[in-house]
Amino acid sequence: MIPLAVFLAALAAVLAVVLPPLISRARFRTRTPWAAMLLWQAVALAGGLSLIGAPLVYGLSPFGATLHTALATMLELLVAGDFAALVGLHVHPTHVFALCLAVLLGLHLLLTLLRTYVRVLASRRRHRDLVRLLSTPAEQSGATGAHAELGEDVAHVIEHEAPLAYCLPGRTAGRSLTVVSRGLLDQLAPEELSAVVAHERTHLQQRHHLLTMAFDAWYRALPWLPTTRHGREAVLELTEMLADDGALRGHSRTALLRSLALSSSESGEDDAGTGAARRAQGATPGAGGTVITTARLQRLLVPPPALPRTAVVAVVLASAALLAGPTAVLLVV
Repeated sequence: MIPLAVFLAALAAVLAVVLPPLISRARFRTRTPWAAMLLWQAVALAGGLSLIGAPLVYGLSPFGATLHTALATMLELLVAGDFAALVGLHVHPTHVFALCLAVLLGLHLLLTLLRTYVRVLASRRRHRDLVRLLSTPAEQSGATGAHAELGEDVAHVIEHEAPLAYCLPGRTAGRSLTVVSRGLLDQLAPEELSAVVAHERTHLQQRHHLLTMAFDAWYRALPWLPTTRHGREAVLELTEMLADDGALRGHSRTALLRSLALSSSESGEDDAGTGAARRAQGATPGAGGTVITTARLQRLLVPPPALPRTAVVAVVLASAALLAGPTAVLLVV
């Protein structure tokens, strides 16, 4: 079992330190964002399994030749209270420490994810109450012409001159809110407003808030790992690219670019200010200037060709292989 523990430790080091900077700078992410998103999810899951699995497999190594038999033997000894047998099995303090580390790390990741989920739900509930208190439903806001462009989503208009648009996800589609400001309605033409709303609708349809919440929890649990920082930033960028692609299916590139330019012209502090606050409250950042990276802007100005099918298959297979490695060690071996 020691070679398996070494394999998991090496894989964890590669996924935590070596691979994340390479993926975050890879050019293919702008060509086929969903493939890059799939790869990041595989890196996150495989990294978590490897981080927990390496100390777990090492700690159980004195108890048996396979993980299943070793775990069963250890539980039998603990239930029987036969701690003297540990000496005969050559169980050292390092094995005990490794087992405790694996348990604590696993609990830490799960509890951080649960705490993030509960906090986001509570913040989202407060945010929704504030939106309903401080805003007006689009059909009652006097923006009758603009309301036709807001589609079937529940849209609320905030009486503020700053151009702003974002979506607030709900547990069901009927509870999701699309929030726009009066300044945005006044500045955008109907086609541009429609492009912004389509961008937000894509966020809601593809449930991007679940991805951003998971990677944010991963970062909060292990902020000292490069992979958590790169992963959180990459997922925010990729969700915006995917939402752009959703908007471009029914709207012109010019309309989307103009809406981005107008809605971000007066909200330059949104990345560090209101955008971060809305993400903390469970809102999905929208087209209004929240995550306008250089790569995102370049792919809108000069659309790159999609990845060839062989390259897409290679990314999918690489993602499957990354996830299959630690899974096979922990569940099959």
